[in-house]
Amino acid sequence: MLIVDADNNKKFVDKLYFVGISLGSSSTNETGVAVIDKNLKIITLDKLFSMEDVRFFFKRFVGKHNAVFTIAMPENPLMLNAKWKLMSREYQLVQSSELINHDSDWIQRYSHRGCDVFCDLKKSGVDLFRYDIHELKSSLGLSGVYKDRSPVDCKSLQTALKFRFGFNDLPSNMLPVSQLEAILGAYLGLIIATDKTGYNCKVRSHYKEIDVIGLDL
Repeated sequence: MLIVDADNNKKFVDKLYFVGISLGSSSTNETGVAVIDKNLKIITLDKLFSMEDVRFFFKRFVGKHNAVFTIAMPENPLMLNAKWKLMSREYQLVQSSELINHDSDWIQRYSHRGCDVFCDLKKSGVDLFRYDIHELKSSLGLSGVYKDRSPVDCKSLQTALKFRFGFNDLPSNMLPVSQLEAILGAYLGLIIATDKTGYNCKVRSHYKEIDVIGLDL
């Protein structure tokens, strides 16, 4: 269960649903949504695109206060790629140069997309957390030798969800990677509410006034 204090843990015990949202970095990248219950039964799988779709999903979701929401932090599409960062070490450090505007989004790892919506939901009393999908996959031993989000990596993730974590409702055909990552996020929400998974969660950091959780290894 979430390692904060005993009083906070108690309020998650009676939660009925666990919702994972793998938020896309832009409206052109699909956002995966997964809703599961305590028995690992998949209730809903969906794909969204715009933030209006995400707002509509929350508006129409019945029983928001009976659920735990976990939302992935999308990577910032404006951030310079890893090749540039590697080459820049030979010239100057970005953070130490006075010639570079440090307020721009292109040096930020995560996108601010949807933060205002999620903060408003959090303030309304909804139990909502953020998570880093790459860190979560690494903590669960799911970051293998395959290229991230490649077809073989997706197949490996779907197989692990079905046979290792017990999601028996998963079909034999391959699901979109956004939905698979959303299921993994929903499973992280389930870990908060029960001690039967064999894992514990803890708050790792804060992002835009919302707790970022991960596994306590």
